[in-house]
Amino acid sequence: MVRDLLLYTIVILLLVLIFQRQLIRQAITTVFYGLAGILFLYYGINDTTLLTCMLEIGGSLLFMTLLGQALTPTKYTYRQCVLKKNHDLLTLLRVQPGFTFRLEQRDDEFYYMLLDGELLERMGLNLQVNLNKWEHVKRIGDILELSSETLEQLTEYYKQAWFGDRIVFELEFWEYSALITLHPVRMDGFTRYVIGHVLDITEYKASEQKKKEMSESSHAKSVFLAHMSHEIRTPLNGIIGLSKLLSKTQLTDVQKDYLHKLLASSRTLLSMLNNVLDFSKMEACKLELERVEFELEDMLRHLADTVGTLLEHKEIEVVFITDPELPKSFKGDPLRMEQVLLNLLTNAIKFTDQGHVLLEVKMVGQQDGRISVSFMVEDTGIGISKTGMDKLFVPFSQVSTSTHRYGGSGLGLSISKQLAEAMGGTIEVKSCLGEYSQFYFNVELEKGELKTKSTQLEKSVYDKALILAQHELVSRSLDELLQDLGLQTLIVSSFQEYADAFQKGEQFDLVMIDMGIAGFRELESWRHWFHMLDKQMTQVIGLTTVFQLEAVAADAADHGVDAFLSKPVTRSALLELLRLRSKQEKSGSVDNHSLEAAATMNSQYEVGNSTQKYQILIAEDNEISQVVITEFLAERGFEVTVVTNGREVIKVLERCSWDVVLLDLHMPEMDGFETARHIRKNRAFDRLPIIAFTADAVQPEREVWLRAGINDMLLKPVHELTATKMLNSWIHLAWLQELYGIHAEKAIAGMDGKVYIFQFSLYKWIQEYQYLDKRIVRKMDNGQLSSALRLIHSLKGGTGNLCATELLAKVIELEKTLKRSNETSAGELYPDWREQLSAVQKEINHIKSSIPWI
Repeated sequence: MVRDLLLYTIVILLLVLIFQRQLIRQAITTVFYGLAGILFLYYGINDTTLLTCMLEIGGSLLFMTLLGQALTPTKYTYRQCVLKKNHDLLTLLRVQPGFTFRLEQRDDEFYYMLLDGELLERMGLNLQVNLNKWEHVKRIGDILELSSETLEQLTEYYKQAWFGDRIVFELEFWEYSALITLHPVRMDGFTRYVIGHVLDITEYKASEQKKKEMSESSHAKSVFLAHMSHEIRTPLNGIIGLSKLLSKTQLTDVQKDYLHKLLASSRTLLSMLNNVLDFSKMEACKLELERVEFELEDMLRHLADTVGTLLEHKEIEVVFITDPELPKSFKGDPLRMEQVLLNLLTNAIKFTDQGHVLLEVKMVGQQDGRISVSFMVEDTGIGISKTGMDKLFVPFSQVSTSTHRYGGSGLGLSISKQLAEAMGGTIEVKSCLGEYSQFYFNVELEKGELKTKSTQLEKSVYDKALILAQHELVSRSLDELLQDLGLQTLIVSSFQEYADAFQKGEQFDLVMIDMGIAGFRELESWRHWFHMLDKQMTQVIGLTTVFQLEAVAADAADHGVDAFLSKPVTRSALLELLRLRSKQEKSGSVDNHSLEAAATMNSQYEVGNSTQKYQILIAEDNEISQVVITEFLAERGFEVTVVTNGREVIKVLERCSWDVVLLDLHMPEMDGFETARHIRKNRAFDRLPIIAFTADAVQPEREVWLRAGINDMLLKPVHELTATKMLNSWIHLAWLQELYGIHAEKAIAGMDGKVYIFQFSLYKWIQEYQYLDKRIVRKMDNGQLSSALRLIHSLKGGTGNLCATELLAKVIELEKTLKRSNETSAGELYPDWREQLSAVQKEINHIKSSIPWI
């Protein structure tokens, strides 16, 4: 019975051996032969016959022999596996892009016990150092042609690695560059060996060198463009300035025509220069977009002021119409948006000789706090053909040869398109050759949170207004503006309609007249309708262009025009004028000159031709620029003293009490920066405003000139109105009074009375905390409560130094709220901290928006 069971077992094991894998089969075979031999001896010894004994002994020996044979292949196969793995590992090492080595130490000397890799093969070095061979480091160094200094440095690195440090360094040998990493392998607190990996970074270093060369080339290009800009802008400043001065003298009609063409050519050259510089920035990917809060009306007003100077003597109407439903403030880049619109409007004016140019701003839609805004620029100019559309936005190209007579670089529209797309917007075009063109600049903006100025009249003295204008778009624009301000309006298009309205007994508080209307300049016509007005009841505002103002203002003011608005008229300009009139009505005095100044200069800080002569010290080495700037400042009532360099400024500085110092940044002997630093060394001039001007397109960083003690910066060619506005804002430090939420004088007193230190501190404070909310939220979301509290504590200190009491109170409350929790999930426990943080950020944004030089 037992034998039968054994036989069955043997058969089953044989079947298993047939179908099992090699390693399992070998193990079972070994066990099987051993058991079979033992059992054969044990059970067979009971038989008495000699033959049986012999057979059993022979069978047992046979099984034992088979057992020995089974054990031998298992050992052999295991050895083969180990060798195969080693071979695979070496193969892997040989194909890697660098090479690997194993480093060991004997008697303070280092040896390689493994050295292989594809880099060695490329170098033609088949060293074949493996685990069975020791190779001295110095010998390998000789083969790689390493200098003695390099070998000494390698030995130092190896020693550091042997003491347990992970070392990474670069090494140059032959024409290769390598990054070497040393990994110590430690056991029981001792380093057994070091694994080194050499990575071939030759191509990477070459690409880095190429990038460096490209960067240097780009920098050289930027420097060249800046210098070119300076060299062109300086004489251009003189040409434009002298041309304006010449236009105010007695000239013949032919001379006026020549002068008009000279100014137009100069402005075209300036525009081309600006476009080339902008295009180069875009090409170098160095054009950065801001995201700040701004008021749309302020941007449009500045745009209107600029566009008004482009009209020259063209008899076309430029009209701005804005949707009253638009939010008052947005978040975006107002400077780049204005640049896009200015390019579109400049082109429209350039290619239009009759009719109108219209800028219409509409709200297309809104969702989740984002507003879709469409700016449409329409003109009645030469139009664009269907074939011309294809190359409309191609740089340095023009639609057709017929447009060359208008001048230009062919860059304006290309730059506008790139800027629009960078802001996430689009530019679309509709046009009919010979009839019109419509450019649509569509962009999505985030709704702002600024405390904007009210766009309504407070207790207005106006109830009813008469609009006298021939052009339909001018009438429509004024009608919408006045009705939005709460006035009833009547529109007439001729003097006869005007007379008919008065004969019917109509009474008006306000009359707005387009002074370009036919017949207005005929004095008798003016006198005729003027006598119909009750000047005790009616305010008259004349609409004109900047270039027509001087020609019509004298006669018109003598015969009843109370104030002037330059076209195109914007909501903020009209509102400011009416508010001024309303305020003066209440005080019982009306200063027509101040009304004119407010309307035509559009300046928040306009001082005008005051009886007081403000003393301006100017350092300018260019003779033509000296003449230009002296003349236009003298016309505005300033007393001007001119010197040629910074050293002369230092000499004359204490001769009298100066109101403002103007410095050219680039002067011989002592430049503007050094001059400003010398001035600031004298405590007597802590409050003296220093304004620099430069012709470099790449202006110095704001922090650079603030550190030097310069308060503000002008870019040549200097526009008269821009310069006058800046000067008036700094005389008596008028802008300090306009800062939101900051007690400026108290803060300055705490800074040793140095205004420029206060200004620099304010700038750095804005730079540090303008994105406070995002930084705090990120820290809180990452569970970094203590880090968030440190940031808020830092804000509290800076806010206290600036004497921003209202903001300080909100910061303290926010800090208290966050301190209530020691948990990193404070947002779940105290959700009101987010609301408090939002209130703090709004206050910071309001302060930033009130600073005129940021």
